[in-house]
Amino acid sequence: MDLQGVWPVQAEWVSRAVAALPAAGSEPELAAAVARAAAEALGWRAAGVRRAGRTEWLARFPEGAEVRGEVNLPLAGGLELAADGAGDAEGLALLGAVAGKLLEAAQERARLAQRAERAERRAREAVERYRSQTERLAALRGELSEAQQRQLLLSERNRIAQDLHDRAAQTAYLVALKLDWLLGDLPPADPLREELERLRGLAAEAAAQTREAIFALRAPELSEGGLHGGLRRLLREAERDGFTTRLTVAGRPRALPAEVEDALFKVGQEALTNARKHSGGSAVMVALRYEPAAVTLVVQDNGAGIKNRTDIEKPGRFGVRGMRERVARLGGRLELVDGDEGGLLVRASVPLKGVDTHAHPCPDRGRP
Repeated sequence: MDLQGVWPVQAEWVSRAVAALPAAGSEPELAAAVARAAAEALGWRAAGVRRAGRTEWLARFPEGAEVRGEVNLPLAGGLELAADGAGDAEGLALLGAVAGKLLEAAQERARLAQRAERAERRAREAVERYRSQTERLAALRGELSEAQQRQLLLSERNRIAQDLHDRAAQTAYLVALKLDWLLGDLPPADPLREELERLRGLAAEAAAQTREAIFALRAPELSEGGLHGGLRRLLREAERDGFTTRLTVAGRPRALPAEVEDALFKVGQEALTNARKHSGGSAVMVALRYEPAAVTLVVQDNGAGIKNRTDIEKPGRFGVRGMRERVARLGGRLELVDGDEGGLLVRASVPLKGVDTHAHPCPDRGRP
């Protein structure tokens, strides 16, 4: 600042006061330096810096002194310099002008620092989001890989089970059948009878072991309790949604081929899911009926039923296409009709060709 024309001693005081101000200080540091310079270099009894219209001080000198504000000068950024006593008024004005410029620079630095801090915080948050999303993507890839592996494993298990049924089980069945024919033609005292009966026993044992292997390869949902157990679990899920449920079994329950149980379970699962989500009803009933040459699954709810058959037959609607394909592959038939007492009735009937029809105890018969 040009101090020409100012009295030498006064100029020295002002120069000393301006030199005491930090060129790159913060707003509080500058406020403290201005108050100190006004008192020590310019002879004011007390000085302070505060925000205009406020009573609290950013800085005072001497510290804690009472400053009444006998002289007030506006500074930059809504601040004011107040001084009491009989100090150098012109020097105070010069000090205020210089301090105002320095305070403007300090405030701008503070604003830039805040922006930089916000930008840094946003950058950290973006990095954290990226890291989190990367970890989630990796987890999803892992889950997808596991799901694909499970699907491949299940497909392979079903393929092996189907191959066992079509080849090993059927071969054992035919061997036992031919041995029965041979034994029927032999006289009681024929020396071959004992050996043929032993072979027939081995064939029956091989057929039983093959069936056990097929059941062990069934879908996971049927691994405990077979088809009846799987359907009961589906009904318990419906009960958790507030539905009243019932499972009934008619006829003579017996072991079914794995592919028949899998298909009927999937049909029941799809029908029950649709009843829970779309029927608007409060109850659902599942019935299994065993006949000598077929098995039938019926799922019926007490909801709205079929309002528009065109809609229900649309591809993908209610999973009808998937249910039809599963049943058709086994030579069966799927029907969707209105129930006698309302609601939707899904009926899947599958023929049993060459299936072991020996009955076995079933604790689920007639049980809800």
